Amino acid sequence: MPTPERGRAARLAGRGAAALALVTAGVAATYTPLFAAGDIHIVGTDLRHDDLLGVARVDDRTNVFHLDTHEVERRLELDPRILDATVTTSLPGTLRIAIEPRVAVALAGAPPTLVGADGVVIGPAATAEGLPRLRGEDLRTGAAAAAAMMSSNLRGAVRSIVVRSDGRIGVRLEAGFSADLGDRSELEAKAASLRVILDWAEGEDVRIASADVTVPSSPTVKLDDVTTVVPDP
Repeated sequence: MPTPERGRAARLAGRGAAALALVTAGVAATYTPLFAAGDIHIVGTDLRHDDLLGVARVDDRTNVFHLDTHEVERRLELDPRILDATVTTSLPGTLRIAIEPRVAVALAGAPPTLVGADGVVIGPAATAEGLPRLRGEDLRTGAAAAAAMMSSNLRGAVRSIVVRSDGRIGVRLEAGFSADLGDRSELEAKAASLRVILDWAEGEDVRIASADVTVPSSPTVKLDDVTTVVPDP
């Protein structure tokens, strides 16, 4: 004859088994098609969506409930065309991928390849127009960084950017003269100073032989007649 203690133990065991069965059923339910990524949104990029999903390794069968979004972001950011990726989910089946593309600021090599502000090679260039060519010793932290500090308008006026063996940066302009930027300090200010020089030369209708913006607050130019002047914006 069962004792009261054995009866209670049997009832507790039964309840535990029932609870475990419910938990197991609940976990199993998260692997059903209910949580498939049937609603995928991609924003911030012109890249082909099929191509992007291939890089991310997700599709409309991907389980949103169990998706490791950080891993998907890591895969996307390994693609040189992508600077930053943010992946979010919303149950039961929505997946959102926000892309910040890596913007090309210059060209390097032959055939030319697009280079981002951080010196990363993005890929082949469909056209070589409107971007300066990078040359020299330090493309990543020197030449590419200088190009990144220029406005798109100024980059269009620059033929090439070179980093010399001593680390100094030189710029060759489409207008036919060279400008010395000095070291990597104050690149944004130096780029702005170079833009002022170009605007001044156009306004004054003068031909420049060379320019020096190593001190961006006090640039100097040498004219074709060897006269050295300080541009007055």
